[in-house]
Parts: sequence; C-alpha cells; structure tokens
Amino acid sequence: MPDALRIDLPNSYIGRSVPRPNARRLLQGRGQFTDDLKLPRMLHVAFLRSPHAHARIVGINLDAARKAPGVVAAVHGKDLAKYCTPWVGVLSHFPGLKSAPQYPLAIDKVVWQGEPVVAVVAESRALAEDALESIEIDYDALSPVADMETALAPDTPVIHPELGDNLAFAMQVNSGDVDATFARAAVIVEDVFHYNRHTCVSLEPRCVLADFDPSERKLTVYASTQTPYQMQDVYSRHLGIPEENVRVVARDVGGAFGMKLHVYGDDMATCALAIMLERPVKFTADRLESFVTDIHARDHRVKARMAVSA
Repeated sequence: MPDALRIDLPNSYIGRSVPRPNARRLLQGRGQFTDDLKLPRMLHVAFLRSPHAHARIVGINLDAARKAPGVVAAVHGKDLAKYCTPWVGVLSHFPGLKSAPQYPLAIDKVVWQGEPVVAVVAESRALAEDALESIEIDYDALSPVADMETALAPDTPVIHPELGDNLAFAMQVNSGDVDATFARAAVIVEDVFHYNRHTCVSLEPRCVLADFDPSERKLTVYASTQTPYQMQDVYSRHLGIPEENVRVVARDVGGAFGMKLHVYGDDMATCALAIMLERPVKFTADRLESFVTDIHARDHRVKARMAVSA
C-alpha cells in the first residue's frame, strides 16, 4: 500500500487523540486575547462604513460628531493620509496581479460596501458608536460591478480607472499536447461548477490595540494576527517608523483560518490614530463588521473539460 494511503505512520493523526498542551488553560478561561488588554488612557475607535458598493463621496460633515459626549476625534480619509501612506495588496505567486492603492479610510470614492469612510475615537466604544449616528455623508452612487460574467463587458464601469479594466490577473499553464489528447478521447465531459463566496467567521473577531510612544517614536501593536512579522514590516513602511521601533504582539488568537493575515484599512487607521492622538487606541470588530469586512474567499465559476480514454 502506498504510504499516502496508510494511517499507521508515525506522523499520522487519523484515528488518534492528539495531545494539546495549551487546551487546559483555554478551557479554564485563562486565555489572553487582544481585547482583554486595557492600557492607561486607552481610547476606542468605531468606523462609519459605506452603504454603497461604488460611489463618489460628495461631502462629509463631522461637526456634530466632534461635539458629541466623550469624543476625542472624528476624522476622514484625507486626515489619516497625513499619517499613513497607501499600500497595494498583491501576491508574488500571482504574476501580473493588479490592485489599486488602498488607504486606511476611503478618499473621494468608495469601492466596496462596508469600506470605512470616517473614524470616531472616544472614551468608550459605545460613545464612539453613538457619535457615528450624527455624521452626515453625501454620496453620489455609481453602478457597482457584482457579477464576474459581465465584469469585462464594454459597458461595465471600471471600478479602478487607473488599472485600465476590471481584470485582476490572468494565468495560463500549458502541459503536453492538449488538442491531440482531446482529439483521441473516447469521451469528453464538460460542465460549469460554482463555488460560493464565503468568509471565515472566527470565534474571536479581528482586534487591534495600538500604543505609540511619541518620545521615542516607538509603536507597539497588540493584534489578533497570524503574521506579526509581516505586519511589523507593513506598519514600518506605511506609518514612517523604523522597523526596529515597531513591535507587534500576537496574544492568543481565537481562530483565523487565513483571514487574519491580510492588511485591513481599519487596522491601519487604528495605528495611525494612535500616532496622531499619542494615546492607545483599540478597535474590535463586532460580528456584523466581521461578516462585511473580513476578507472573503473568492466566488468561483469553473468551466472544466475533461478528456477520458476508453
């Protein structure tokens, strides 16, 4: 029997109880998660998010929010752009992948429903959320692109004009003489498969607590993240702080499944706000925010043809 099919190998976990040395501490409720951490003078940030998938931002009125009880700051995209440079989310193993620059908060235009537009920082999360209710944003709604089948049609709007079109990337892999193989096939099977878009829904939502020391220009970020060293590099590059002055602490992580290794605008905004206000700032996504803003698996429509011999 090939080793790949055996279940009695030393490193096989099939049919075996696997010891978990850290399970007792977690089952006893002694886990230490990012949201459990409270720092002196800590503030909380909440975000007002776009209800539109594609729209121009015509105007933002923050006057009432800035006067609301407990509010320390209310800012829009251009405010935070002074503290954080844009980043581009591409992957090295997808050659030619295109992505538009991203900012902590949307500037001039929103390109997905749930994109953060305004951040309110207050003495508590509840006070920050209350202040969000008083913010007035005037949008000019544009046609969204919600169907990959029509995304490249000539009459479909281009979401990021600077990229030229709505095609993220194209890849072609060749192996053998495909045409000849199909020509001599006994049977050809073809179909279209649809895999729905979905997200992770980890038990612990995304959470980040940023603490900036202005006297030494050192930033400490406590985050529920899978990739602390990646985020150390990202924070250093885009917040203008030497890498040796950036410390990222990943405490216990209550589930991630690949969702907590991406760069999120609200996380970057939280760090930028800590630098701007020179006080610790915490953001913890609520469940609705998680559904809307956590990275989603792509919606797939796979057209497949298979050549079968007799």
